[in-house]
Amino acid sequence: MKSFLNSSPKGTYDIVEQESEIFLKIRNIFFEYARKFNFSYIETPIFEYAEIFEKTSQDSDVVTKELYKFLDKSNRQLALRPEGTAPIMRAIWQHKLHQVEKKFFYFGPMFRYEKPQKGRFRQFYQAGFEITNYKSESFFLQILEVILLVIKILENLKIENYQLKINYLSNSQTRQEYCKNLSQYFEKYIDKLEPISKLRLRNNPLRILDDKIESSKDFVKSAPKISDFWSIEDKQNFNSIISIFEKFKINYVVDYSLVRGLDYYDEFVFEFIDTDKILGSKLTFAGGGCYNNLPQKFGMSNFKSIGVAFGIERLIEIFKSNSPTKLTNLDFYLIGFSQGEILKNFELAILLREQNFRVDLNKSPLSIKDGFQKAKKSGAKFAFFFEKDEQPGQISIKNLQTSINKVISLLNIDFEFLRTIIDGETHV
Repeated sequence: MKSFLNSSPKGTYDIVEQESEIFLKIRNIFFEYARKFNFSYIETPIFEYAEIFEKTSQDSDVVTKELYKFLDKSNRQLALRPEGTAPIMRAIWQHKLHQVEKKFFYFGPMFRYEKPQKGRFRQFYQAGFEITNYKSESFFLQILEVILLVIKILENLKIENYQLKINYLSNSQTRQEYCKNLSQYFEKYIDKLEPISKLRLRNNPLRILDDKIESSKDFVKSAPKISDFWSIEDKQNFNSIISIFEKFKINYVVDYSLVRGLDYYDEFVFEFIDTDKILGSKLTFAGGGCYNNLPQKFGMSNFKSIGVAFGIERLIEIFKSNSPTKLTNLDFYLIGFSQGEILKNFELAILLREQNFRVDLNKSPLSIKDGFQKAKKSGAKFAFFFEKDEQPGQISIKNLQTSINKVISLLNIDFEFLRTIIDGETHV
């Protein structure tokens, strides 16, 4: 029997070394912009009752094919969360947060049983922003807020080559009429549809439009467009959205086949696409839209909401391609050649770390040769050490690239000087 003792499960990965530095950098940017845009952080459980996802997206691939579902020891049906919006809606109801407008932000792992590939995993990270229960008259400006938030985050990540795709899915009544018409149209081409699309034909024909294989077929490209079913109000709403985008110089492409992968979306939907094909094709790395009918699934009266989710692994791949990142260098390595020197180094390390320097030190005595070798291997820019005949209250600092030494006082450490040598403004 094959042992899996030394392997992570298929579709998962470890975040280590350079990957961890990029991951933390990206995570910090999300938290920074959540604060700037006044979003409140929310953390929901990694597993929920399965019905939370089954009742909110019952016809989507996320639920029908990819949901990690299991029975616990009390025979309750649970599921690892595949997305963040439904759990947040559950939390809103449970904690009675639905009375006024709320702005939530989340960042954490999600789970879907799908075929692993570059930028796509079975355990993956999502960052998401949700604005719930906003007033109808603010509809267009809520869309603007979310799109500007995405653009600012991408600017900070130095991601420039992308395309914003938008569509307008109207309301449930219009979509039902459109889906009926779409099904009738695709029935004529049923022999040309993929097996999964034949199943979707009955329950969710919209998903045929954005299927990777189907969308390349001419008869799918020629399928009826949802814009043909828009009411006058729908057309006015869509034109207002476009007008706001143009006022703020937001570039966009209208894609009438864009429907998103979850069933609860309506009105405005959007996706941000990587146009550099860093992931092998023009993959979506962020997307979202409005979901005004989701609250009733949780026993609440419906209210207007909008959200966006980012695929962090995909952002990491794009970021690595655009901004090659070296491991962060250690600022100082403190070498101790005796137990007494090591204890003095611990006292110095406390002071340096309090000043936000990145510091490490050896914990057992080293020879002079081994000490400097270890300091160089650590990646530190400078090493502190005590010379053999060092005067009391003094310590030497060595530039590990130039080998130049300088003696400094331990009694009155000039931290500003240390910052200038780390930043390269002063040379040692």
